[in-house]
Amino acid sequence: MKDRRVKTTTICAVMVLGICIPTGISRGQAKNQKAAMDAYNLRMQGKVDDARALLEQDIQKNPHNAAAYYELARTRLYMALGNPKNLEEGITDADQSISKAVENEPNNVIYPFFEGYVAFFQAYISLMKNESDAKEKVSKVCEAYESALKLKPDYCQAMLYLVEIYGALPEDKGGDKSKAEQYAKKLEGLDEVLGAKARSILLPEDANSIDYWQNVLKKNEGNADVLEELGKAYLRADKANEGVLCFEKAVKINPEKAYLFLDLSRYYTFSAMRAGNDTELLNTSMTSGDAAVTRYLESKPILSMQAHALGVQYKFKYRLAGKEEAEKILKRAEALDPYFSKATGAPHPDLFILPDEISKNHRYLFRPF
Repeated sequence: MKDRRVKTTTICAVMVLGICIPTGISRGQAKNQKAAMDAYNLRMQGKVDDARALLEQDIQKNPHNAAAYYELARTRLYMALGNPKNLEEGITDADQSISKAVENEPNNVIYPFFEGYVAFFQAYISLMKNESDAKEKVSKVCEAYESALKLKPDYCQAMLYLVEIYGALPEDKGGDKSKAEQYAKKLEGLDEVLGAKARSILLPEDANSIDYWQNVLKKNEGNADVLEELGKAYLRADKANEGVLCFEKAVKINPEKAYLFLDLSRYYTFSAMRAGNDTELLNTSMTSGDAAVTRYLESKPILSMQAHALGVQYKFKYRLAGKEEAEKILKRAEALDPYFSKATGAPHPDLFILPDEISKNHRYLFRPF
């Protein structure tokens, strides 16, 4: 994945510098993409403040640069995840930026799709606080993903998010079972595995999701995506050993799925939190979580994800090796990227794809993994 990104970034950089402008792209559009790409590259190097400053300066000169607004939205959201104390303020700033991107380039499907993701943060906070405008904020999420679908009717990932939102929430919070069912059926007609994923979201609470995904695997033997889902089903059933085996198989088939080891570390974090006075379970969970992070780091992820993973490992090491050793790991993380995400769950991959890339990623909104 890393090599592909480097090659693609190099190609795009050459294009936007004006050395080779493809047919159909004006020099103005290329210049707009250059600002976003330059900022993106800075952020990928851990120079997040520089990236933000570059984008803000560019927008002052060109207040209609949708690409710059989009990249600024991603940068602001990334910074918010790295500073939980100002999370809500950062999300609001990101929302304002992505709204400007949509306003200035309404036909670019990338922007409403990301707008849905930002809007979900606001809706989720409102739902957790049981605020009166929670349903209104959920509606904004759905409207963003439905706008993306108008531009790209076969956008499976947008449909998956709509299935989850409409299917998981009660009606008084914005849920709509009939709409969830409609989108699930569409997905089943477009992609067998993504359709199965949609259908799994709508399973009754007492359904056996392990059996469900085992049956899907029988029809899709050796499919890394199905193995991922089966592994996650095992984790949710507290069958970690079986989950690990599925993850290992999935990563062997598709090395880009090494992020599953971060999901595994998150499972062990929750396991440690549930340990209570059970010292043996606590130590086992912390040791296993530490090992899972190490396996992820061995995949040599991008710098921002390295920093996040080290931040997660810091918490395990604090218990296992003491404050002094743990602090060394934390300093390594901060040296790589001072704004690395402090969230327990890994930051969404859409924060790291190229600025002109249409996302093909889906991460559950209401499930930890």
